[in-house]
Amino acid sequence: MNDAGGRPIRKDGSEQVSNEVKPQFALCSISHREKLLEYVLDLARDLGFEAIEIWGREPHINERFDENRTQAARRMIEERQLAIAALGSYVVFGPSRTRPEELVELEDVLHTARCLRCPLVRVWASDVGAAEASRTLWDRTVGEIQEACDRAQRLGIVLAADMHDDTLTDTGESALRLLEAVERDNFRLSFHISGRPREETPEERLEAVCSHVVHVQVQNFSSLIEGEAERPRRASIADGLVDWYPLLERLAEGGYRGYHALAFAACEGDGKREALAQDLHYLKSLFKLMGVAV
Repeated sequence: MNDAGGRPIRKDGSEQVSNEVKPQFALCSISHREKLLEYVLDLARDLGFEAIEIWGREPHINERFDENRTQAARRMIEERQLAIAALGSYVVFGPSRTRPEELVELEDVLHTARCLRCPLVRVWASDVGAAEASRTLWDRTVGEIQEACDRAQRLGIVLAADMHDDTLTDTGESALRLLEAVERDNFRLSFHISGRPREETPEERLEAVCSHVVHVQVQNFSSLIEGEAERPRRASIADGLVDWYPLLERLAEGGYRGYHALAFAACEGDGKREALAQDLHYLKSLFKLMGVAV
């Protein structure tokens, strides 16, 4: 939206300062967990994404380091002129509920990231919500993250805790608490909205941690988790419960330079490709509204 002089303005009518840095968009390969990696890479290229966030599980990448397999994945990505936004690993620090056979070794993930030439790895800060976690669990998780960050630092890798429900980073306040406890320059956050009803608004959630966000997963919901429901219902970015405009605007104002990664389509099946195309188009339209070139 522009005023009579062509200057960008916000929704509230105040002048918007244009951001000169072009935003970049990634497709999370978990959006097609039922497809081979080649399929998702072709889709990302064809729809106009600049990068891919690789799901850290089969059939996209092996959870155990496989040098030949990883090199082949990197070549496929490079051949399509895509960047790697992040490796979506399943390393869990301070696990409490995860079964031992489900745990992924940090060493495998770091080797995979290095072989992919991927400087950012998504990790999990325990598997218990902050409100439920004991002091012992907090301390154990902090210690494991510190040790992991020291190992990752030697490889030039940043670890980004997913702000996922049922983890120690499930609110802005708890995420900030963890960051301050860990005190490592290469420990940051992957932001996305909560799927549960919370006292904090999405804007408050982001405001608490904005300067620490290095990756953003963009998704939306038509309803949140209530009762025994396993997952919130997904919606298009335009039609969901959360207005992404103020979140993207705040990120831009805060100097965010990472990728905006589309995590899931609003639907499954034959309509998934079109749903992702529409979400990408809508995201770009929000940046244009802010006066940002895309």
